Amino acid sequence: MESYEETLTRLAAILAKHFADTRIVGTDIRDSLMQALASYVCYPNSLRAVERIPEEQRIAMVRNLLAPYEQRPWAQTNWILVRLWRGCGFGYRYTRLPHLLKTKPEDANLPSLQKPCPSTLLQQHMADLLREGPDVAPSFLNSVLNQLNWAFSEFIGMIQEIQQAAERLERNYVDSRQLKVCATCFDLSVSLLRVLEMTITLVPEIFLDWARPTSEMLLRRLAQLLNQVLNRVTAERNLFDRVVTLRLPGLESVDHYPILVAVTGILVRLLVHGPASGTERATSVLLADPCFQLRSISYLLGQPEPPAPGTALPAPDRKHFSLQSYTDYISVEELAQVEQMLAHLTSASAQAAAASLPTSEEDLCPICYAHPISAVFQPCGHKSCKACIDQHLMNNKDCFFCKATIVSVEDWDKAAHASATSSAA
Repeated sequence: MESYEETLTRLAAILAKHFADTRIVGTDIRDSLMQALASYVCYPNSLRAVERIPEEQRIAMVRNLLAPYEQRPWAQTNWILVRLWRGCGFGYRYTRLPHLLKTKPEDANLPSLQKPCPSTLLQQHMADLLREGPDVAPSFLNSVLNQLNWAFSEFIGMIQEIQQAAERLERNYVDSRQLKVCATCFDLSVSLLRVLEMTITLVPEIFLDWARPTSEMLLRRLAQLLNQVLNRVTAERNLFDRVVTLRLPGLESVDHYPILVAVTGILVRLLVHGPASGTERATSVLLADPCFQLRSISYLLGQPEPPAPGTALPAPDRKHFSLQSYTDYISVEELAQVEQMLAHLTSASAQAAAASLPTSEEDLCPICYAHPISAVFQPCGHKSCKACIDQHLMNNKDCFFCKATIVSVEDWDKAAHASATSSAA
């Protein structure tokens, strides 16, 4: 008679082979297969069964998980990737979130409440595939970044509506379905950040090796999104703070800890663990983003934003978020890495401020007015900074200004251009 382990392995092989089978057109069947695989990788015994299936089938399964997210139920696929990583990331060894420990779960057997059981074997398959060919990693990561931008933007929009409803005199109750969707967008944002952390850990060169044609663009997009998340979550007495304080039923998972430790894990990987050349590139890109604020990094260690002139001082008993408060979740080594990162960014910010020269308005990018002009479009000759044109070309090939099709983008240096023009004359 077939053993229990053999039965688990046979079922794992079926799920791995068919969860992305294009011949299966029934939506319910496809969803059931995807959900079954997502549950399968949450439990140690069934995850080990997935690891026992033939290598060719394992690699094909991971390849399907990395396919561009626009082509399939991306959220469920993302949950699967996250579960292969949980237990390895920064402060990511928890079963339940810190602020939920005092509440009893409705069902302790839920897949999401199982102890972390990461798979280094499947992580290695993912790393190998992302290094395979020039298009696999950019296609996958652009999908992840697009979905993160969407999920977090939707979350912010929803909590604005929730906050407005809570402040009305008539105290209108928020639809429970809206609360559920809001919480789902938050959870998706956190899980997408964790997938990015896993990718940077396994294959850092995708972002840091600028000999790769897409690395700089991906790093700039990542920095932009990380700054957006940090600024929204860490501002004193902001919208996020107020909604978390309400502790509405249905928004139990929405809290500072899960999203801030996910962002911190990415930043530590870029700024502390990376090679010296990669750390320098990541630092320059992060500081160059117009949304970067050093106080958002200081916030992680409990250093609040100083009050603006003319505003009331915060209450003396007001508790501030700090990673140092989570000693059961974050190791001493991890805290030391955050302190090292803050010291590094503080020093780099001061150096950048001292070295920066005033830029005339005509030399600033006419799109963002934050960076100097550094790129010229061909054949039309219009200009912007590299960050703006790189972002634009992901979804549109037409010039911002004249709508001509952009064939190529070249580096632009005003001084070099002026020198070349005078020499030609």
